[in-house]
Amino acid sequence: MNNYYAILASLGVAVLLSPEITVLGLVAASDRKRPRTFAWAFGIGTIIGLAFALVIGFLLAQTHGSMPEEHHQGTWVGFTVRATIASALFVVGMYRLVNAIRNAPIEKTPEQEERSLKHRIVHWLKLKFPAITKRFDGSIDVSTTERAIRWGLLGFACDGLHPKIFPIVTAAGHEALQVSDSSERVIGIVMFAVIALIPGLIPAVVETVHPGVSARIKDAFESFMKRYGRLISAAFILAVAAFVGNNARNDMPGREPAEVPAAPAVVAPMAAEKSPAAIPAPQ
Repeated sequence: MNNYYAILASLGVAVLLSPEITVLGLVAASDRKRPRTFAWAFGIGTIIGLAFALVIGFLLAQTHGSMPEEHHQGTWVGFTVRATIASALFVVGMYRLVNAIRNAPIEKTPEQEERSLKHRIVHWLKLKFPAITKRFDGSIDVSTTERAIRWGLLGFACDGLHPKIFPIVTAAGHEALQVSDSSERVIGIVMFAVIALIPGLIPAVVETVHPGVSARIKDAFESFMKRYGRLISAAFILAVAAFVGNNARNDMPGREPAEVPAAPAVVAPMAAEKSPAAIPAPQ
């Protein structure tokens, strides 16, 4: 159980040190009109998104029969699911490690944004569905309610759909169901959720307690995450990827577990052979 607590805590720290979430939360909290409202809308969105990704992880664990009470032989489905999760974590960890070594900016430049797949998809959606995409255009002034909904959906996408966060949260949901005791399982899930929700909720809390501070700490936070955050989170993610990959290797069909040699049995000496002859009692 201690191993799974460490795994869930490591995954929570990996989400905690994801600069994308906190930076967007600070942007929402820096809004000139309703910063507190938009920051809390973003935070609530991250809660729903995290719950969504965790449920996906739960379903993956149940689908291929990796529940702890099921002592089954390794299956190709279980191996494939674990290997896919480990591969996704490895890719995310290496991506953060490379960006940390290169000291790459957290936010893309306009040139990089135009060449990205996201820009192409958004451009295609604007051409096909102009009425819908118009509601999510940040350059267009809309009502406070619509902007709050927009920030809530953005928070949901950060924790529930973001390609750098979704594999981490899904892996946490999958690994949480490996715990046999239900109470310990709940504790592990709550521990992960509390750690992972800090970056989405801390901007709202800061703006509520000290209004106007979010805009001033955004640059300092970006500088710290650019130097250290991605490097630390990459180490945690790669460690968890190795753990899940080892479980996938053990779940491979046809792989025999290592047999531990049994201890030699201790044979008690026969008392009948060494006992003296019975002496008749005097009459």
